[in-house]
Amino acid sequence: MIAIELVANRTNVHVRAPGRPEYGAAMPRRPMRPNEISSGGVVVRRAAHGYEVCLVSDGQHWGFPKGHIEPGETPEAAALREIAEETGIALESLVLRAPLPPSEYVYRRPNHGALVFKRVHHFVVEVPEGTELHPDPAEIAGLEFLSLREISARIKQQPGAFAYWMKHYVRHHGGEIARHIKAETGQ
Repeated sequence: MIAIELVANRTNVHVRAPGRPEYGAAMPRRPMRPNEISSGGVVVRRAAHGYEVCLVSDGQHWGFPKGHIEPGETPEAAALREIAEETGIALESLVLRAPLPPSEYVYRRPNHGALVFKRVHHFVVEVPEGTELHPDPAEIAGLEFLSLREISARIKQQPGAFAYWMKHYVRHHGGEIARHIKAETGQ
């Protein structure tokens, strides 16, 4: 059996790796059928040096606040509810500014459990300048507002696939997040 090395690009078209034989067909993208759907947000607030973004920790990983969508709930409503629950910020203080691309990933439940195919809907959500965080210890181990530069440093400290996903999402959508903030707030 001859192994052919392929390289996947962002459009999911597989191309020949340098120095390898040509692979003649584009691989069609198959839609993922998630069995777990969540919604959350990139929570931003104005600060003296620009904008800060809220990260939450479950005690093991840092990420954006998110949670499951309840039956009959829209992704937007679920994002706002989950952000309010996890951060302690009053629901009426949260302003949904714009949708961001959803993320999709696969993980295995603990102790060699089932594979979970997950989709997370993301939104830019703004809170007033000076908003304080009041985490629910039953939900969150830690949370704080950080600059985008500080977020990059925090994510680099994380091991494993989740850190890879966070780095990818921030790297590829950080500019889009900033554009939405500027467009919506006139900054």
